[in-house]
Amino acid sequence: MTAPTSPLDLIVGPEQAHAFLHARARELVRLDHLPEPVALRLVHRGVLRGDPLVLAEERQTWTLRSDVDPDDAPAHRLCVHARLTCPPRVLVTDPDDSLGETDELLIEVLEMFQLATWYPLPIAAAEASHDGR
Repeated sequence: MTAPTSPLDLIVGPEQAHAFLHARARELVRLDHLPEPVALRLVHRGVLRGDPLVLAEERQTWTLRSDVDPDDAPAHRLCVHARLTCPPRVLVTDPDDSLGETDELLIEVLEMFQLATWYPLPIAAAEASHDGR
């Protein structure tokens, strides 16, 4: 049986998408003590919904959703430079801001945005960083 495709396949390619989905699922197994099939299903559903809690990762650009009032958002685009925990948050910059200041935002702010581009690390390096190596 082949794995279902996800929107990530179009953004980063099937191999990178597969590696990311499984690495994120392994995190849930380790942190939340979920069975692997359950964790993988939750991660895949999160990706399909565009859930930033699942998707947010460094080297991504998120663009404002068309149904969000620009006056309510911190920017039209955000580049993610790091993902932090406890509580989940991201370090971002606005690529359209000439000052290039870094902001720390709760990850839920990305719900106003959609993932547009992602330049992931090579698969082996990404798997190592998700495994805590």
